[in-house]
Amino acid sequence: MSTVEDFFTQHDDWPWNPPRPGRATFHYLIAVTEGELLHDVDHVTRTVAAGQWLWVRPGHAQCWHPPGAARGTFILFEPDVLRPDLARLLAPLTAHEAPAVLSPHPGDTAWLQQTALQLLDEHRALGRRPLDIHHALRRSLLESLLLRLADSPGIAPIGTATAGTGTGTGTGTGRADRYGRFLDVLELHFRELHQAADYAELLGCSVRTLSRAAQDATGKGVRELIDERRLLEARRLLRGAQWDARTVAVHLGFTDPANFGRFFRDRTGLTPSAFAAGEATTLPPPLLG
Repeated sequence: MSTVEDFFTQHDDWPWNPPRPGRATFHYLIAVTEGELLHDVDHVTRTVAAGQWLWVRPGHAQCWHPPGAARGTFILFEPDVLRPDLARLLAPLTAHEAPAVLSPHPGDTAWLQQTALQLLDEHRALGRRPLDIHHALRRSLLESLLLRLADSPGIAPIGTATAGTGTGTGTGTGRADRYGRFLDVLELHFRELHQAADYAELLGCSVRTLSRAAQDATGKGVRELIDERRLLEARRLLRGAQWDARTVAVHLGFTDPANFGRFFRDRTGLTPSAFAAGEATTLPPPLLG
């Protein structure tokens, strides 16, 4: 737990001088209260304005930019810090595919910023009170903060069912539950399973039923979502981990590196080697709501 300015001051020679991509193993949660922060998440430059939050989740590729005039609080926490019951409740917020930039409702902005400052104060209060009380207070403040952030636009309603829940009745809710379970199994098996039928079998439904759930949630087909996840991992490994194309091809289940090259070029317009040597894509600044 720190502030943006303190964090950058303490690490003035790493990892942004020069910037180098890396793979996140913690949750990085940054509240920007002043200025504007640039940060690459999965090779896309995100612009985080005052009042917004940046969330880099474990597994995401990230690359730092100099902070400029950006100010705010910086929260770093491990994936298993949340109690299991709360982790299930917050699954739409902590999910791998959840938005990297959060724009809380205007009425929540001051409360969120104040709670983040209280969490920072408690973090710095180590030694002032019994250790178990100190840890309990930090956990309580973090949980309160995340529960309020879960109401941000673009996040599925809190309590949305994930893997192992829901009956799949064919209703809108059943389809949403099934799509959530599909995302969970996709995250586990995208390297070795590449067909819609593979996932339908795992989920105990027909390909048609799974396709309807995917279309309702995203407007995309199951195979397109599988390919997008494989492409995202390829981008992370080529740029962030600096793997060569042949190694990435094997890791993602391609029987021939040439097939992987065509797969990558058809979707990005670049060969794997050209992408590995290139720059991150820049998104326009997000609109403030």
